[in-house]
Amino acid sequence: MNHTKILMIILLLSAFGCEGFLDEKPSKDLVIPTTIQDLVGMLDNQNQQMNNSTSLTLSGTDDLWTTSTGLQSFNSVPAVNSYLWEKEIYDVATGADWIVSYRQMFYANVVLEELKNLDKGSGQEELASVKGTALFMRGKALHDLLQMYAPVYTENKADSELGVVIRTSAKITDKQGRATLGQCYAQVLRDLNDALELLPEKTIFPSRPNLAAGYAMLSRVYLTMSRYPEAGQHASRSIELQGDLVNYNELDAEELYPFGMFNKEVIYFSVMTSQNYHFSSQTYVDSLLVDSYDSADLRRDVFFRQVTSEGWNFRGSYTGGDELFSGLGVDEMYLTLAETEVRAGRVNSGMEYLNHLLQHRYREGAFIPIEITDGEDALETVLRERRKELVFRGTRWSDLRRLNLEPDFQKELVRLVDGKEYRLKPNSPRYVYPIPQEEIDLNGLTQNVR
Repeated sequence: MNHTKILMIILLLSAFGCEGFLDEKPSKDLVIPTTIQDLVGMLDNQNQQMNNSTSLTLSGTDDLWTTSTGLQSFNSVPAVNSYLWEKEIYDVATGADWIVSYRQMFYANVVLEELKNLDKGSGQEELASVKGTALFMRGKALHDLLQMYAPVYTENKADSELGVVIRTSAKITDKQGRATLGQCYAQVLRDLNDALELLPEKTIFPSRPNLAAGYAMLSRVYLTMSRYPEAGQHASRSIELQGDLVNYNELDAEELYPFGMFNKEVIYFSVMTSQNYHFSSQTYVDSLLVDSYDSADLRRDVFFRQVTSEGWNFRGSYTGGDELFSGLGVDEMYLTLAETEVRAGRVNSGMEYLNHLLQHRYREGAFIPIEITDGEDALETVLRERRKELVFRGTRWSDLRRLNLEPDFQKELVRLVDGKEYRLKPNSPRYVYPIPQEEIDLNGLTQNVR
């Protein structure tokens, strides 16, 4: 790998941090990678957050709570404002999640453009894999942005509501306005479907996407779009390639972090961009959620640690440490299959997928398979288990947004801090984050109304 060239690009990108990311920058032509190893190195560069996901939305979900003292320990104005669903979020002009996602898109675009200049006479399989990886990462980054900075997807408003800026070129001096929500999701689907034609069936580490990851990411996207048949189809294809589950009976609940970093359920590895509140001992798991686990449900033992009489910390990250896993997992695919089967009227099939997952989560010999025939009861059960399984995974914000479109599953969130009540109503405009002000000022973007 040509480390000098990669380092020069990293230094250029690091210099962006104090400026609007979409503002005029040094051209990528200043540094040109010349080998396939250079390009692989750019996509593998986890230190530059290629395997990161947006994270600020976690503090706005019902997964967690804190005291007024704990809120001070967050030591982050954006995290506090997100927790309280304030109109204004940022105390500075830029936002880390915005910058990280567009940085990922920039790297992916550099790779896609420079691949055209490489010798095509040999290494076709590797070239295809690198292109597929870049397309996957670009599509995922755009989807991450849409969960924060754009409204929830609805078919009838997709062509009228604004999404974000689509970047498909490494020439970041080109200023572009916000595309429609429909155009943004079309680009996400195009990138991920194109990636499917190129991704390898196996990769050495799950930090690189493979074919199962491609299907899993498409499944997640279709779920956020409420396109349930396609979500189920792609989840099924992902599980056909990688469907083994961890038996929680084999975990040691006495370990500080019971899960391994690359356990067999990890389809694609990514972590949330670090926020101070992720690591605070005063960031507690929602008490009602903790109480919802059956006494024989091992998830309670390996996900949480009780630190006060009423406070539980989360410790069940699939990163194997205190960083929060935001990647794609086999368990998520089983839950998506259970939900989509039930929604399609195939209740027995949905319960089979759910029971297969849960029998790996309960104390050996204690699990009694769920037998439900009523579709409404089955869907409610699946969604309840989805929340319990995917706690602190970064999916809850998107789930709240899409489920709020259905009257039966709408939920109003409530906080009480220092005697003052804060509420987030279903379908509130505050489910859409404001675009960092510097991007608005420098690039003439239309701000979200909150």
